[in-house]
Amino acid sequence: MTVAFRRIMRLMPANMMQTTGHLTGQSDCRMSTTLSTPKVIDKIYEFRSYDVKPKRMADFVEFTVRNMHMRHKHSKCLGYWISQYGGLNQVHHIWPYDSYEHRMSVRNAISTDPVAGGKFVKTVLSMVDKQTNKILRLLPETQLTLPSENGGVYELCTYRMKTLPTIWLPKVVLSLKTAQEVMHKSGSSIVGTFVTEYGRNNELIFLLRYPDFDQRYRCYENMLHNPQWMSLAQEVLDMILDSDNLGMTPLPGLPTALQ
Repeated sequence: MTVAFRRIMRLMPANMMQTTGHLTGQSDCRMSTTLSTPKVIDKIYEFRSYDVKPKRMADFVEFTVRNMHMRHKHSKCLGYWISQYGGLNQVHHIWPYDSYEHRMSVRNAISTDPVAGGKFVKTVLSMVDKQTNKILRLLPETQLTLPSENGGVYELCTYRMKTLPTIWLPKVVLSLKTAQEVMHKSGSSIVGTFVTEYGRNNELIFLLRYPDFDQRYRCYENMLHNPQWMSLAQEVLDMILDSDNLGMTPLPGLPTALQ
């Protein structure tokens, strides 16, 4: 059993590992849960989304940029964006952690910090109507591709899959190289490809970067006219239950790795 396959199995929700007959068409297909634990535990990425009160959006951005150092004392934000398309008055941010234990220790430290928890978090929450989060891991055999320069715009594409990860994950991995090559020709890139561990089960998430939103459209057109990409993509598309996307720009003035 390959390391990649073990990682795929570990990413499957427990309820999907217990019984998969409703997805595969088999009456009683049970999968063993006695797989060996990998020696190296991958990072987790917490993706947070806030619905900001419309009248407080300008205040929220100004306060967050000016005071993020209070939160960064405990751990660093990888990227922080404002929705431009696909959502209004929303911000989205992603926080990497070495493990769930690391995340818990950071959250505990913030809760007892009178500055990070008492001032920063409380003030932010006073301007927010709703919060959601999900925990992500990078797709097996992939890594983050950080931009070499600031600027650009981002797209978050989320796909809810209707088949088991053991079926769709290998096909997605095969298609990534071709997709990255097509995007690179237009100055764009796949920053990260993730699967959900907590949140909606069985989600595939792409974080993409473009020079601007017009270039995003041109990149999309190039992919539609690439026979190799379309052949690979079609196999994956047939496994998608539903999808949505967001067009985002980095929070102005906030230095992150994905600024």
